[in-house]
Amino acid sequence: MEFLKTGDGSLTVRHEVLGELYHSDRGAIGEAEHIYIQAGFDRIAESKNSGQISVFEMGFGTGLNCWLTYCRATGAKIPIRVDYRAVELYPIGEADAGRLNYTEDPAFSELHRSPWDGEVHAISDCFLLAKYRADLSAFDFGSLAGHFDVVYFDAFAPDAQPELWSEEVMRKMYSILKPGGTLVTYSSKGSVKCALRSAGFEVTRLPGALGKRHMVQAVKPLD
Repeated sequence: MEFLKTGDGSLTVRHEVLGELYHSDRGAIGEAEHIYIQAGFDRIAESKNSGQISVFEMGFGTGLNCWLTYCRATGAKIPIRVDYRAVELYPIGEADAGRLNYTEDPAFSELHRSPWDGEVHAISDCFLLAKYRADLSAFDFGSLAGHFDVVYFDAFAPDAQPELWSEEVMRKMYSILKPGGTLVTYSSKGSVKCALRSAGFEVTRLPGALGKRHMVQAVKPLD
């Protein structure tokens, strides 16, 4: 497994088969904070009064998005209770995750120790995690319909895995979100926006992370 230092000093990993990076070479932490935390998690947290947020992540990868969510939720003035689910076909092992330089927080290791069995495990009193080692295209979302407040869509690039950015997949993402729920992703490719709109989302193009022109925030209408 190849580790590379990104523009903000944090490491990322290159997938050994697809040749794709798990995070932007401009900055792994900076990209994740901008797209998934600020445009996704924070938006939902500001609009909800229940103190509970459910998150679905497509592409657990290095665990960075999950750990940043954990930090944001547990570091709030009033801790936010999070139900976090993730699907990943190519999980990074605990030993390799330990080579990443994001943090020495024991919670980061705990996220990786949590088994890939689809069961919900308590990382803390207010953070629940379930990880599924599966192909998103074949994953059964039946029991998760209308379950989530936010989707972090962090699959490898559309050119590398076009099947994961299809209208069919975006309809699945639409189905698992609650009305008013949000999907955020780094890709603003025209075909991605088209697939999201065809699936029923209201699509907004936002400034991208670390100098990238755009990212996408897609909302499931309340009606």
